[in-house]
Amino acid sequence: MSWYNNNTSGWYKPNVCTQAGQAAPAPQTGAVPPAAKKNTRVVAVIICLCVLIAGIWLVAAGFGAENISYNEDGRPTDWHDYMDSIYDSTSTVSAVDVKIPLADVRGSLTLKQGGSGAALDFSRIYEKCVPSVVGIKVFEGENTDYYGWGSGVIASEDGYIITNTHVIDGGDSATVVLYDGSEYDAKLIGFDATSDVALLKIDATGLTAAEFASSSELKVGDSVAAIGNPLSPDLRLTMTRGIVSALNREINYNGASMSLIQTDASINEGNSGGPLFNDRGEVIGITNMKMISTFGAGIEGLGFAIPSDTVQSIVASLISDGKVTGRSSIGVTIGPISENIAKYYDIPQGLYISYVTKGSDAEKQGLREGDIITKVNGEDAFTTQDVADAKSGLEIGDSISFTVWRDGRTFEVSVKIMDSAEMGK
Repeated sequence: MSWYNNNTSGWYKPNVCTQAGQAAPAPQTGAVPPAAKKNTRVVAVIICLCVLIAGIWLVAAGFGAENISYNEDGRPTDWHDYMDSIYDSTSTVSAVDVKIPLADVRGSLTLKQGGSGAALDFSRIYEKCVPSVVGIKVFEGENTDYYGWGSGVIASEDGYIITNTHVIDGGDSATVVLYDGSEYDAKLIGFDATSDVALLKIDATGLTAAEFASSSELKVGDSVAAIGNPLSPDLRLTMTRGIVSALNREINYNGASMSLIQTDASINEGNSGGPLFNDRGEVIGITNMKMISTFGAGIEGLGFAIPSDTVQSIVASLISDGKVTGRSSIGVTIGPISENIAKYYDIPQGLYISYVTKGSDAEKQGLREGDIITKVNGEDAFTTQDVADAKSGLEIGDSISFTVWRDGRTFEVSVKIMDSAEMGK
């Protein structure tokens, strides 16, 4: 999301402060921000994904935080400082606060599925798809001088709109801007912070609903096009093109891991919540993140989108229950410790715990941020996929065992898998 100032008719970036009271960087200087958030959430954007800032910066310049001692090669002397610099961003979980009025009824929604038509050139894709793309204004309180600005996609002829949760986060009200410029007040059907998918409803009929296709059919190299509203309403309904650069990219955001489509189609602030189309003009993703650097490194063409299969599943849950339930979680956010770093600091190679979810069984069993998981169900654990494989096939209520290293001591922990919706209560 971007900020837009009605008084100056231009892009507006309010001053913000970090928790320490120091001036924070402008929104565009974050790394992999949900692209992008507005003023009250700029701090969270920059903090929540600074793992990628640190990773990029380390390659070129080493660390630079104060009050940390360093070795001659630029690495922190204490391995805890090193891992915190890499993974602390994933342990910062910002609460989602959406105050947009709820719709009186959730109603019913069936997403329109595309066919097996021939590929279109990009001009035909734009002609077909642009009527299904909307702008979203998000207001805090009664002040209408400036507003959050993002994108969305029409999911039905009778006014259901899909966007990102972070687009409406902090909003008291929202307005949807259609292709023809007409505006409608939006009501909230529901949102899911973990997947960053939200569903709105406007009182309109006869809209052009987008067609959806399964993201499971995507291959690296497939042509894609993004249509959205970068930076401000002045650049509304911009299309960029590219390819699928990678599939199943694991990105940590807001204390959870997201499996995303990577694309080199340009995605900028304000594109959040907009559709990513395949070469038949069918939605195969909802754009929500990009990678940029605070340190002047040239980073281009690293955008991300939520796969359409994920979106369709989340939307179905939001229509049914107004929220997502039945999502199993262990309750820990983890990241790998490479063999080289393990040898450098004389610590076990494994998975570093950067966050333990409040109210999870992992917390109840005593797991802490800074612990290292070395084995899962008795097998070595070197990648997050090792944990995912061990969890595969298990249900809520089942348990998974970890071998954990903490400050030279190794112990066993059995953790019960929980419904993520029940955590934090």
